[in-house]
Amino acid sequence: MNLAPIGNFIRYPTAKAVWDAVATTFFNGTNVSQVYNLKRRLTQMKQVGIPIEEYYNDLQGLWREVYFLRPNPMTGAHDIDIYDTLVQKDRVCLFLDGLDDRLDKVRANVLRMQPFPMVE
Repeated sequence: MNLAPIGNFIRYPTAKAVWDAVATTFFNGTNVSQVYNLKRRLTQMKQVGIPIEEYYNDLQGLWREVYFLRPNPMTGAHDIDIYDTLVQKDRVCLFLDGLDDRLDKVRANVLRMQPFPMVE
C-alpha cells in the first residue's frame, strides 16, 4: 500500500486536523475496499496442516469483521432468517473448501447432509 508522504500532513496545527486530512485522503465514504479485502482473505484461507480449530477460528474472526462492516440488511423477521441461513450455508461451503485434501470424504459427507448443517 502506498501511503501519502508525511509532508502532506505534518503542517496541520492539531491532531484532529491531521486525522481529518487523513480520513479525507484515505476514506471514500464506503467500506467496499475493506469488505473486498476481507472477502479475498476468506476465499484464499486454507487449513494447510494447521489444526481444524485454528483454521475455523481464523475464519470466524474474518466473518465477524465482514458482518461488522456489512450487517444483515433485512428488517422483517422472516427475511432476516432467510438471509442468515444463506450466509451460514456460504460459510459452510467456504470452510469446507479450505480444508486439507485428506478430508475430502468428510467434505463430501457434509455436503450431502440434510438438513444442511450450520458452520458451528
